[in-house]
Amino acid sequence: MMRKLQVVAVLSCMLSYAAAGTVSIGTASARGDMRVDNYMVKGNATLFDGSVIETGQATADLRLDKGTEITMSTSSRGTLYRDRLVLQRGESEWASNSFQLEANGIRVTPNEPSSRGVVSLKSGNTVEVAALNGSFGVTNDHGILLANVRPGKSISIAMQAGGNPAPLGYQFSGTGMISFENGHYYLTTDENVKYEVTGRDFKQYVGMKVQVSGILLVSNPPAGGGTSAKLEVVQINSVSVNGPGGGMSLKEKLIIGGSIVGAGTGIGVGVYEANYAPSSASR
Repeated sequence: MMRKLQVVAVLSCMLSYAAAGTVSIGTASARGDMRVDNYMVKGNATLFDGSVIETGQATADLRLDKGTEITMSTSSRGTLYRDRLVLQRGESEWASNSFQLEANGIRVTPNEPSSRGVVSLKSGNTVEVAALNGSFGVTNDHGILLANVRPGKSISIAMQAGGNPAPLGYQFSGTGMISFENGHYYLTTDENVKYEVTGRDFKQYVGMKVQVSGILLVSNPPAGGGTSAKLEVVQINSVSVNGPGGGMSLKEKLIIGGSIVGAGTGIGVGVYEANYAPSSASR
């Protein structure tokens, strides 16, 4: 009779854990120490929805039930959920069809199957995103598309120094074609992201490829729903009349906290370079 009661008690506990959402979603392994939910672990550990993983001097490999693989670098920390990892410190590389990686309010999502990328948190609240294979969409927490990162490319993005949370301001630099539609000017970047641009007279640049730097202003959702983003151009760095191809080579940079930072700095995949035809006009 006692054995039956023990079996019933064990089953009840198992059902309680399942109801509480503590069903395993994967495993973690490290060739050294790591902490999982504040417990020091050597070797392997079981992961649950909401588990907090911290690495020390060893990296940790996370394997989720749906085939997602994540490598957390040394001195990193993140909270793992079924569909995303929220990185709070350090750097993580992951391969997935749809699994998100978040850092400092920036969300990075694969655009195609079997994409592999790296997300790093740097000083100054800077988030670096690199696409090793496949491509990734980079959005803010309101779902506004900030960038597309293509294979072998990388980008850095950070909150504007002293930025007001409404609207949000992100330091931005990029290249693209200027167009005029319905009384507004737009910049369509090489990564096929389209922004309305303000702050300059763009009439003379319509149909030309330009490199600009400015502040990407993202408005919070209005009462009726929806979001909006505009690029306030601070400077037009160069102009190419004939579009891409041959000639001058420029490095894409982002201006963060008053310093010019090369895209991909410190992430080990190289600086994003774009080639342009010889410029016949500049500002």
